[in-house]
Amino acid sequence: MTTAKPGPIIPPEAAPLRTLTVTMAVMCTLACLAIGALTLINRAVDQWSHGLSSEATVQLRQMQGVDPQAELAKLQTLLGQTAGIAAVTVMDPKDAARLLEPWLGTGNTADLPIPRLIRLSLDETHPPDLEALANRITIEVKGASLDTHQRWQAELTRMARSLSLLAYAILALIAASAVAMVIFATRTVLDANRQVVDVLHLVGARDGYIARQIDRRFLATGLYAGLMGVGLALLIFLILGLSGRVSGEGLAAASRSLLFAPPTVSLTSYAALLAVPVAATAIALITSRLTLIRMLRNVL
Repeated sequence: MTTAKPGPIIPPEAAPLRTLTVTMAVMCTLACLAIGALTLINRAVDQWSHGLSSEATVQLRQMQGVDPQAELAKLQTLLGQTAGIAAVTVMDPKDAARLLEPWLGTGNTADLPIPRLIRLSLDETHPPDLEALANRITIEVKGASLDTHQRWQAELTRMARSLSLLAYAILALIAASAVAMVIFATRTVLDANRQVVDVLHLVGARDGYIARQIDRRFLATGLYAGLMGVGLALLIFLILGLSGRVSGEGLAAASRSLLFAPPTVSLTSYAALLAVPVAATAIALITSRLTLIRMLRNVL
């Protein structure tokens, strides 16, 4: 004679649990997308900041009564004698005019006194004193000025900080919404199975035992929803990465860099994404336990 195996207090196919699983999976997907965007923002800012801090630009404006070639030669000599400058590149006037085309249009810069641009590659280990260099250039070369890109770097850092705060706020709202959903689902599940809980109380079951039996269902729900969210987010990033050109830029290239970066870079990204199922499981387990204990104490 075989004995029937006792079933769970809360069946896995309970409607509140199915609804909670789908809803949390969607929210975990949004959380992964926010984490991916935050990772891309931080990575882009690091690259741009490194590029801005390792370069500087000298502008040589055309002045009436001044020979620009003589001043350019004087400027090259000065820069070549300055310690901490790794390379000096004089940009072609056509390249400088091309930088203005997005604002002035093509072919509208021929008659403009466009300044000559000299790009400086700085020695990162022993950079020059940029303030002293700027003063020296202004005094010794007529019409020349040094742009250290510090203003652009500060603006870039400020923008990145604002976007990061926005991403963190989105993650906080998602977490708060998940807590509210788990509380609602827990109350719904317990109310729907109130008779079973009453019988367990009559036979001497303690609140901790009943809570542990129900906790298993919410633990599985949180873990499954979190894994679904990560899978959907990775699928979205993959589709975005395949939707653009292989050698292009923009959203498609950023998505590919997130998925197919070198192991030393992608390890942190994937670790942050895999933290979502852990967080979802913890939210479902802890919130349901606290809600259950509080409700069971009020059950006669």
